[in-house]
Amino acid sequence: MSRKSIMAILLGMLDLPCGIGLVPVSHKGGRFVCREGGHFRCRGGGSIRDGLHLFVILIFPWLARWIWHFDKVAEDMKHPLLGNFFVTMPVGMLVLGANLYLIGPSMSFSPDFINIAGLVSFIFGLVLILFFTIVVMYNAYVREDISIDHINFSWFITPVANIIIPILGSPLSAHYLNFDPVTAMTITIIDMVFYGIGFMLFIYVGAVVFDRLINHKLPHAQVSPTFWIILGPIGIGVVSLFGIATSLQSLGLLADVGSLKVLGTILWGFGFWAFLQTVVLTIRYLKDEVPFSMTWWAYIFPFAAYVLSTFMVSVFLKSQIVYWYGVGLLILLAVMWLIVLIRSLFSLEQLLFPVKK
Repeated sequence: MSRKSIMAILLGMLDLPCGIGLVPVSHKGGRFVCREGGHFRCRGGGSIRDGLHLFVILIFPWLARWIWHFDKVAEDMKHPLLGNFFVTMPVGMLVLGANLYLIGPSMSFSPDFINIAGLVSFIFGLVLILFFTIVVMYNAYVREDISIDHINFSWFITPVANIIIPILGSPLSAHYLNFDPVTAMTITIIDMVFYGIGFMLFIYVGAVVFDRLINHKLPHAQVSPTFWIILGPIGIGVVSLFGIATSLQSLGLLADVGSLKVLGTILWGFGFWAFLQTVVLTIRYLKDEVPFSMTWWAYIFPFAAYVLSTFMVSVFLKSQIVYWYGVGLLILLAVMWLIVLIRSLFSLEQLLFPVKK
């Protein structure tokens, strides 16, 4: 099996904890409940536990490759496609850390364990995300051999990684607010800094990606699942902005969260177009054959983020129309998640040991 194949599979599989971790948060079957103020709780420990176990299993070969094959890792980080996926490891760490706050108590985790694990995940996550963001963008600037075929929606992974930091920072800030407001303020500032980095990169990179799509032929069918990644910055952008608004209000810096949540709702509205456009493009690709690969998990994580943002917007607007729209998306997400999971399990042997022609 080639080194590139191993790296592509490993990086793709690191998206699994993200997909498994976010789906129960969005899923009504996971008892999704939004509370006033932007915080939310859910009970769906089985899937979260599976995501945690999977992350722990996958992190060892990921770290081993850094230790024993750093030269190959450095080469892959310079690749205009593979380099975008390195950041999925700290993203998975942040998602699982946030889920500990959501369902940790129902899984009998102690508050001390949840807070320590949350803080460790937050620190390591933001440091690694910043590192990979600088490396990825630096390589994009200095490489002179980037072709049109290298540019696709996977380039949005780096922006969404920065935007996702407040999803853990917000509950962490709420924890420290009761006894250490300085730390709570510091975490909130970090949340806003990384949200700014991610959101502006989303616009910046988006211009490059849209120019590529309009002026050149569409990407190969194998990378068509990455079209769904556009929903990631939008969905997580809404969730994180709601969380930042709540943190600022708790710190006494914002009298009313309504204005920021209106901005988040406007961003969610852009997601309505992005979702429909992505579905139309996906149908176009499905008329032919989309070969299965771990990139199919790109269908899940961004879409789950958009579904989650839809329920949060429905609570803010107190709108039954938005709520039932979210339920429809939720059903579609559950079906897609099940299909991708089954295909992943049945295709694992073929992916790891492809038949040589």
